[in-house]
This record gives sequence, C-alpha cells and structure tokens, in this order.
Amino acid sequence: MRLDGYAILKSVAGHAELFSDARDAVDRAALNILQAQFRAKTFDLDGLKRACNALGDETIALVLEHLPDKVPETLIERIDPHHPRDAANRGHFARAHVVALATGEAKPELKPQAQAKTKSGSAKGKKLKAEDNFVGENFWAESVMAKPTRLSKRRGKSK
Repeated sequence: MRLDGYAILKSVAGHAELFSDARDAVDRAALNILQAQFRAKTFDLDGLKRACNALGDETIALVLEHLPDKVPETLIERIDPHHPRDAANRGHFARAHVVALATGEAKPELKPQAQAKTKSGSAKGKKLKAEDNFVGENFWAESVMAKPTRLSKRRGKSK
C-alpha cells in the first residue's frame, strides 16, 4: 500500500487547529511541493496558469518571494526563453514576470526574426550595368513622347 500524501495534506488542512504545532513544517512542505512543481521540466505556461487559478495570484506571488531566485529564473527560461533578462535585478524581475505570465497580463515573447545578412562589397569591384541607372516611369515621357521645346517655339512663331 502506498502512502497518499495528498489525502494526508488535505486532512491536515481541513483540521489545521489540530495540527497547529506543526505549522512551520506544513509551510515548508507547501513550499517544497510548489518548488518541485515549478522545477519540473513538464511544467509549462498552461500549468502555471492553472496553478494560478487554483491558488490565486497573490499566493503565487507570495510563494515566489519565499523561493530562491533561481526557481523563477529557470521557470522563465523554460516558459519564455526569448524574453530579455534584467541583469541588475534578476530575482525581482523574474518573480514579477512569472506572476504576469500566470495571470495572463504578459505573454511569452516570440522568437526574434533573423535578419538576412547582406553582402557588403567595395564599390570599386562592382561594375554598374546600364539598367541600374534606368528609371522606367520617366523614360517614355522624356524620350519618345515629349516634344522638344525649341521646335515648339519656332512653330508657334511662324504662324
């Protein structure tokens, strides 16, 4: 027969006055349970949101305050790997960001688009083609369709 820890904890929570001398042990057990869950590799954003709905956002924030800085940091690395890190105040930033993700106030950052590298060569080595200087929209107006201004003026004077 296996020990059912959930049933025991439920009974302890239901009769807290009976187990008042073990309050510190219950608090440590609750933190250890949540720390183990936050560190689990299968714990994702959906799990975080469901945990927030079950416990409440204030409780999640309070639990994160009592856990080492590394726990919320590794949780963010797994859930929101593309979010920029605040190196100056990592612990506080990580806790606030985990709560924001849990409540839906923030969404994981999308992967940044890789910029295409352009080849930068020297202008000396590159030969320009005649088509490079060609402007198509003004070509016909200036070359074929336009009347020379000199001829138009002469014709006007002869009449």
